[in-house]
Amino acid sequence: MKKTILPIMILAFVAPAAFAITGREIMEKNDKLPSSSASIQASILAIQKGKLVEKKEFSSVSKKYGKNTRTKITFTSPTRMGFLIYDEAGKDSTQWIKLTSGKVRQVASSDKGKPWMNSHFYNEDIGDKDIDTYTYKLIGEGKSGEFEVYKVSAVKKVGDKVYSQGIFYMDKTEFIPRQIDLYENGRHTKTLYFEKYEKISGIWTPRKLKMTRTDGKGTSLLYVKSVQHNQSVNDAELKKENF
Repeated sequence: MKKTILPIMILAFVAPAAFAITGREIMEKNDKLPSSSASIQASILAIQKGKLVEKKEFSSVSKKYGKNTRTKITFTSPTRMGFLIYDEAGKDSTQWIKLTSGKVRQVASSDKGKPWMNSHFYNEDIGDKDIDTYTYKLIGEGKSGEFEVYKVSAVKKVGDKVYSQGIFYMDKTEFIPRQIDLYENGRHTKTLYFEKYEKISGIWTPRKLKMTRTDGKGTSLLYVKSVQHNQSVNDAELKKENF
């Protein structure tokens, strides 16, 4: 699946014969869209809890190695922390965090379902996702905002499961996600909205993402201020020993 940061159905029963395309085929169309071999981004994370809004700025560098991806995230304001993420096909991602003290520790599997930088995104949501990590089923059609979509359920089949299930609302024309409903222990707890896309260097690039809790306990916005695709990235920058 194309990058954005994420994982993972609404309860409905539809006979497979009702559709001329399968959930897997829809996600394969997304997987075959042009993507960046290496990208550099500058972003803002805005966390809203009640009337309070906290903003954090960060930069990120990401590079693909075949089906694997390495990503380094560096927060620059108001805090200085970092993340290094290794996404390997068929495996759970390996993540490290660099604290403000400079100490580096690996993010435990049990912490993948905890808030990322005190936001409404989880650690699990950050990084790349391999299409073969999930099983898919087309469960319906509908709309996300103004867009006609397929609703595709996805369930993780390897590693630890932070989300029990979810629904991708896949644009019928462009085959990009417009929103994802996320479930924990069978309960719909969060929705990720892709509020703005831009085609940059021929690549559909999300520029504004909104993660909102269904219990009304807050929303986090991720704004991509700038992005450069297919850049030259030094491998040494993404090695753990240099983190």
